[in-house]
Amino acid sequence: MDALTIIIMIVLFVLAMLFVFSTSLLTPYIGKKNLVSVILLGLIVGLAAGAFLLTPIMDDIPDFTRTIVEESVDGTDVIELDLSTNGNLTNIIQNISSINGVERIDYEGITIKIDEDFDSNTEKRLIMRALNNSNKQISNVIEQDNKTFIVVISEDGDPQEVLNSIYNTFSHETYTHLRYTAMNANATVQANNITKILAKISENDVVVLNVTGPTETQNAFFSQFMPSGTNIILASGILGVIVAIAGFFLDALVTFVNNFRKKRKKKPSEREKIKRKVVPGTETKGSPRRNRRRRSSSIDIFDESFDESPKQNIGSNKHFKQLTVDDFNSDDELKTTKKEKPKKRFSFFNRSSKKDTKSEEKKESRNEENKSKKRGTPRFRPRKRN
Repeated sequence: MDALTIIIMIVLFVLAMLFVFSTSLLTPYIGKKNLVSVILLGLIVGLAAGAFLLTPIMDDIPDFTRTIVEESVDGTDVIELDLSTNGNLTNIIQNISSINGVERIDYEGITIKIDEDFDSNTEKRLIMRALNNSNKQISNVIEQDNKTFIVVISEDGDPQEVLNSIYNTFSHETYTHLRYTAMNANATVQANNITKILAKISENDVVVLNVTGPTETQNAFFSQFMPSGTNIILASGILGVIVAIAGFFLDALVTFVNNFRKKRKKKPSEREKIKRKVVPGTETKGSPRRNRRRRSSSIDIFDESFDESPKQNIGSNKHFKQLTVDDFNSDDELKTTKKEKPKKRFSFFNRSSKKDTKSEEKKESRNEENKSKKRGTPRFRPRKRN
C-alpha cells in the first residue's frame, strides 16, 4: 500500500468520526432521550471504519517499519535458503551471488534420504564408500540417522556435478531408492538492503527458511507493540462511542463554561479592588445629597414598609390619619411624652394638684438640658449660597 492510499484512508476515518460528532450535536432538535441511539450510531460507525479503513493500514505497518529500520541499521543479515535440486544448483547459486547486496553464499553439502533401511551394515558401508569415490569434489559422507545422510562438498566444488554423481551411484551400484534430495545454503547480505534482496531471491527456485541479524531483531521488538486486527476494530468502536457522547454533552458543557466566565467577569479583580479603596478621612466628601444620612424613621414610598406605615396619606383616604403635633417631634421627644403620661387606672378619682405640675416642670427642664447635650449640632442643613 502506497502513502497516498494510507492518507486517503485516514481522511475517510476522520470524516466518519466527524459524521458521528455532527449527528450527536443535533440533540437539542432530536431530544436528549435519544442518547442510546446516538451511542449505537457511534459504535456501528466506529466498528465499520476500523474494519475497512484502519485494519488494512495496520497490516502494512510491519513492512513500513522494516523499511525505516533498514535505513537506520548497519551490518549484515544471514538468510537461510533451501535450494531446489530439480534445477541446476550451480546456476541458482550464481544467480543469487550476482544480486546487489549479497556478499557471499555458504553451503555445506547435499542432504539425501532413502526409502527403507539397509539390510546390513556391510551394505551401508559399501554405499557410503561408493558415494565418496563417485566424485572428487565430495569430501565426506556424514550419517545423521539410519535413513538420512549429508554429502559434504569440498571447497570450490560444483554442487550440480556432485548431485549428478549421487544419482548415478544410487541407480547403478545399489538397489536402494532415494526418497528426496535437498541442499541448504546461507547467504550473507547487507542489512540495509534486505527487502530488495529477498524479493530477487524469491524469483529463483529457492525457499527462504529464516532470516537472522540486527534488522530482524529490531523488527521483532517493534512487532511486540503492534495490536492485532480485532483490537483495532474494538478500539475504533470505543472511539466512536466517545465521540458521540462528547457531541451529545457539548451543548451543556458550552453553556456551563459561558456561565462560569460570566461569574468570573462579575467578580472584581485585585486591581479594581485597590482602585475602589477610599482614602481615610474622605468618606463624607462629595455631594451632600449622596452622603446625606437617612433618618431611621423615614419611609420610602417605593418600599413595602410604606403600605404598613400609619403616616401614608396618598391615594384613597380609607386609612387616613390626621397629622398631629407629635408627628413633627423627634423620637426623643416622643419618648419623653410617653414617660410624662401618668398611668390612669381610675381617672375619676385622680385630680390635678400643684405638686404634680411642679414635678412635671422639673422633668421638662431636665429633658431639655439632656436634649441640648445630645444634639450638639442643629438638625437642619444650611442652604448653600449661590
